[in-house]
Amino acid sequence: MRAVCLCFQVHQPFRLRWFWPIEGYESDSASLDLYFDQGLNRSVFEEMSEAYIRLNRVIQDRGLGCTFNLSGTLLDQSSWNPELIRSFRKLRGVVEFLSSPYYNSLASLFEEKDEFVRQVRMQRDALYDLLGVRSTVFVNTELIHNSAIARLLRELGFSAVLSEGGFGLGERCSLFDDDALFTLFRHPVLSEDLEFRAHDTTWCEYPLTASKFAGWIAEIAGDLLTLYVDYGSVSDEFLGDLVDELGLRGIDLLTVSEAISEFDPSFYDGALELSRLNLKHCLSNHMQHLYLHELERLSRMGAGGDKIFGYLQQADIFFEMGDGKPYPFDYAVNALSILSDYARRRV
Repeated sequence: MRAVCLCFQVHQPFRLRWFWPIEGYESDSASLDLYFDQGLNRSVFEEMSEAYIRLNRVIQDRGLGCTFNLSGTLLDQSSWNPELIRSFRKLRGVVEFLSSPYYNSLASLFEEKDEFVRQVRMQRDALYDLLGVRSTVFVNTELIHNSAIARLLRELGFSAVLSEGGFGLGERCSLFDDDALFTLFRHPVLSEDLEFRAHDTTWCEYPLTASKFAGWIAEIAGDLLTLYVDYGSVSDEFLGDLVDELGLRGIDLLTVSEAISEFDPSFYDGALELSRLNLKHCLSNHMQHLYLHELERLSRMGAGGDKIFGYLQQADIFFEMGDGKPYPFDYAVNALSILSDYARRRV
């Protein structure tokens, strides 16, 4: 392996509160406090923002060429700690910032793409307003991607996209071009090793050291390996050690745009119908599909345009209805009750 694109999602959701329908009828208007647990949201954000700032210091001090996707919900919550935005602003010229749907939503799955386009433009404008950067690289929520989305992104002025890769990538670790966009495929196994399994004490490879992880990367054939993980899943110590270990093996750390400039792309002629593990986290049961259907219906009826409807589209809401969660049915009833109350006011 010659180089690694280390890409981070930096995201904090607005979590729903437990909502009783009678509360909606007792309230004059919809509000964040009515539908979202703002006490919990602020508490989690304050803890995580300090961790993000520590990691940013490592990246700034070491001049690490990483790539970031800052969600719009994180940008909104940053008003609770303005130092977070200042710390990201200091990284300009060192790191690269990606565009994505503002609300970390599944709007790209709607038949009509107006809401998706609106959110993409919102997030791109927010990056410019807050950080002074303009992004030409896109990553969709859950790395959803297909040929129709690729054409739309090209029309919006993007030149490259991060997408989900398949298991067993092997020699297919590289930069690709499908005549519409440069495409970087996330390596799912190593990404999830770093994000999830590294913290599992029952994992056969626990503990995951930077040396061990860099060794795995070095054994893979190809020009470019792309990792895409949650920023909060790595420690500042591990990040610094990983860069050192990659350097010892002659592996460069590049941003997406640097990789595009350095490597000649291979032509990708496969079917671009890729998404993260078939969206099993978001759309594995009827409740999740019903919630998506209701969001799309409200969008067609003109409910879009305000923050509350945007926050109700967060993929994180779908996750909590997923198989394997503690109370998926209860959570689905709660989420649909909130969506129904919102719809009663807006449609």
